[in-house]
Amino acid sequence: MSSLEPGAAPEERCEFLEEVIEEVLAWQPRVRGGRILYLGSGRGSELSRLALDADHVTFVLHTPSTAKGGDSVPTERSTDNITYKFADINELSFPPGSFEMVVGAWVLTCLSDFQVHDFLHRVLEWLVLEGFFVFREACGFHEGPRPSNSTLLRSVVSYCQMLHLVSAGSSRFTVLRAKSLLSYIIHEGDPVKMCFLARRSEEGSATQHAVDIRYSESFILKLEWLLGHTWVSTGGESTTREFCQRLGLRPGQRVLDVGCGSGGSAFFMSRLYGVHVHGVDISSNMIDLAVQRQTHLRRAQRKRLQFEMRNILDADYGDCSFDVIYSRNSILHITNKEELFARLHCWLKPGGTLFVTDYCLGSAPTSRPLADYVAKSSMALVTVKDYAGAVARAGFGLYSEDLGDKFYSIQQKELDDFIPTHEAFSQEYSQEEFEEMVTVATNKLTWIRTRQLTWASFRGWKL
Repeated sequence: MSSLEPGAAPEERCEFLEEVIEEVLAWQPRVRGGRILYLGSGRGSELSRLALDADHVTFVLHTPSTAKGGDSVPTERSTDNITYKFADINELSFPPGSFEMVVGAWVLTCLSDFQVHDFLHRVLEWLVLEGFFVFREACGFHEGPRPSNSTLLRSVVSYCQMLHLVSAGSSRFTVLRAKSLLSYIIHEGDPVKMCFLARRSEEGSATQHAVDIRYSESFILKLEWLLGHTWVSTGGESTTREFCQRLGLRPGQRVLDVGCGSGGSAFFMSRLYGVHVHGVDISSNMIDLAVQRQTHLRRAQRKRLQFEMRNILDADYGDCSFDVIYSRNSILHITNKEELFARLHCWLKPGGTLFVTDYCLGSAPTSRPLADYVAKSSMALVTVKDYAGAVARAGFGLYSEDLGDKFYSIQQKELDDFIPTHEAFSQEYSQEEFEEMVTVATNKLTWIRTRQLTWASFRGWKL
């Protein structure tokens, strides 16, 4: 019986909730000597743990004005360094810069979009510069108008967009992370209970927002027309099947999928090999699609997957955390590859395997059209030799392979298979977008054939 199913013993539920709290506390920043505002129905253990580090915790239990019954509900009491308040968060007010961290627990789904925007604006003002906003919510993926009298299950993308739109003077939210809570995945097979982390900063989420514009849901789905459902990397399932056969994957192993995209490789590895995959991608649209698709998988497979939105260069997964680290056509966006591979080396277990495929510069000089395409796509391409050098300098034993000829044949087949979808694709998108997809694919074939662009695989092992 699941911990949260009807009929579960109270002690089982308590143990489960404590596990959730442990996960959340380990995930969010620690505020030592600062002030924390906690909004929601918090458990005593969570509040007391926060109070151990913080100078003071203000706990507010959301009580809508219409439910208060006038002044019959006590509004405030204090014990030690925790102040307890009963208030409608829509009417809550604090002076600017009152808190180093604001924590929200399951409160935003009871607010309308307008109320959420107003609430986020106030949270931004309540935070000190570089202060953190951490919240957890159940996400949803339904389309169409939302009923006005029920909880609003918003998508990952919706919350990220809402955070991006809020400003207070020159300050904005920088969205740092969003991930499914592993506790709910393991016990319930439920990936839609998610945690978000944002920080008040002067620059805001410029990089994150640029990524989400470039990798819009529409763009991702158009790529999948070319590469296959859930696939956004060269060769889709066919190359994934071939490459995974080289990795010696075994049930129960932990795999980190760097730049997991919309989930294709993670779904494939977890289904065929029984491995546990942690997929990470900087695009909120990619993660939104991956989590949405995870909800449709069989329960046993759902429990072997966790997806997270974050910049991999800001991550710290702990030494020797993974048996395999895997990445397909993603690291090409990272300029400082040596820094990343040094991190990946630390996270990989001794004897573990690193497997990467990526676009690389070919042996011929780069033409202006290719240079423009690389710049527009925010790629940081290097030669196969330089790429291999960055991997080796991180401490990996290494075998690299230039796959230029395979790259050409795969790209040609993908284009040949895509062209007959002309009518269906144009009806869903447009004739212009179809022609643009064909032009990009044709240009790639030219660059590959003339040796300006190539594709390579890098298989490393931790000595």
